Amino acid sequence: MAVRRDRILDATLALMARGGAHGTSMRAVASACGLNVATLYHYFPSKRDLLRAAIEHRRTADLRPSPFPEGLAGSVEDRLAALLDHLFVGMTADEDLWRTLIADAIHGDDDVYQPLLETANAFEHALAGWLRSLCPDAPALYDAAVVAAIRNAVIGVLVEHLPQSDGRREALAARARELAHVFARVADSPPEMPTPMEEQ
Repeated sequence: MAVRRDRILDATLALMARGGAHGTSMRAVASACGLNVATLYHYFPSKRDLLRAAIEHRRTADLRPSPFPEGLAGSVEDRLAALLDHLFVGMTADEDLWRTLIADAIHGDDDVYQPLLETANAFEHALAGWLRSLCPDAPALYDAAVVAAIRNAVIGVLVEHLPQSDGRREALAARARELAHVFARVADSPPEMPTPMEEQ
């Protein structure tokens, strides 16, 4: 049963990558899986349920406990650059899906917007864990505000580079190194000490 459900969700994601949420009908998904529509409705009572489950399925596949089971060596900047580059490569591997999901969300499709927002929040939570694991010697990097800034930078780079394909791999590697350099400076900065109140 779980295998069939995963096959349905994978087929849904493939169809969404080609035609967006509006172009992905229950009938098309059933046909792609070799099922009748009634069977599909047994698993997912509505198209909204199916789309949300498909995006959650994708999120679960992407947000594993650690992208580097053996950890990483090198300076904080090197480790951060490797993590960012890894994230960029993974995201652009599914460029058609992300491009379509982002476009649907921008056009106000709530069936996509809400799960995509949940995905961004789950990504931020996972990112905090990855930074804590990969850079235990740089606690400033997993401060909530810094994690949010890194998440926003990653999403910004994704949006910036999805429309272009020529030279994208090199450009993403350069952006990973550039962002790592900036955020590693945050890790090197001493924490701000509160200013003592002047005696009255």
